[in-house]
Amino acid sequence: MSNALTLTDEQRRGLFKLLADAQQQRRVITYRQVIEQLQLPAPSVRRLALALEQLACADHAQGWPLRSALVVSQARPAHPQLGFIQCVQQLGRFQSVIDEAAVAAWLEAELQQVYRFSYPEM
Repeated sequence: MSNALTLTDEQRRGLFKLLADAQQQRRVITYRQVIEQLQLPAPSVRRLALALEQLACADHAQGWPLRSALVVSQARPAHPQLGFIQCVQQLGRFQSVIDEAAVAAWLEAELQQVYRFSYPEM
C-alpha cells in the first residue's frame, strides 16, 4: 500500500471508534459517513477502501469476524464495494460467485458474527 494512501494514526483511531460504535449499535455505516466523519482527503474512497482491506486481512489473521464488513455503500443494495468482496474472496472468507444474493447472504452472516464478537481494545 502506498504511504500516501495510509491513514494517519488519528484517522485510524477514528475509524476504529466508528466501527466500534456501529458494532455496539448493531448497524452498518456507509463509506460516505466514514469519509465525512474522518475528513479523509482525496482520493478518499481509495484511501478508505485500502484501510478496510488492511483491517480485513488483520482480523482474518487473528481468526476474528471482519469489522470492515460494517462499512457499506449508501446505494442499494447496501453492500461493501466489489474490491472489498474480492479481497475477502482472496482470504477464503467468501467462497461463492460474486452476485447480489451471495454477497447479501455472506454480509448478513458476517455482520451477525461481528455484532456478537468482543474485539480487544485498540
